[in-house]
Amino acid sequence: MIMITGNYNILEKQIHFKAYQELSKLENALKELNEKNISTFQVSIMGKLTQFCNDKDIEFSKDTAIINSYWNRLLGKTVNFGTFYNPESGPVFIVGSLVTIFLYKINGKSLAALSSGTYGIFRGMGSSEAQSAMNLKLLNSGSYLLILRGGNNVLDFL
Repeated sequence: MIMITGNYNILEKQIHFKAYQELSKLENALKELNEKNISTFQVSIMGKLTQFCNDKDIEFSKDTAIINSYWNRLLGKTVNFGTFYNPESGPVFIVGSLVTIFLYKINGKSLAALSSGTYGIFRGMGSSEAQSAMNLKLLNSGSYLLILRGGNNVLDFL
């Protein structure tokens, strides 16, 4: 009989959500993270398209190139970007490493566009029922969600 022992999950991933009601505060937090070298974290940001357009004083349009270039400039690199329409949230953008999960197609529809899709994704990432419901409520009320994913040092860092 072979017995293998050891800690094989040394880099266990942690997920952390932080909501910002004001875009300027999110911008400041991202600048601070960049200064502290966030390369060990996966960063994603979600928000309502209409809220972003109001905050930046731009006209709402289905052409999201302006919003995409804004996030590329702010994050200092080319990042994944996408949008979806959720029945509870309305038009939402997502930027960063989690875009592919939220925009994954099921029967031709983005996973996040399903009525409980965003909530289910939050739960699947390891967020509790209460956290997932609160994050969805904050998103629906116009807050921006900063989602950081990384090793155990994420929570220590924050």
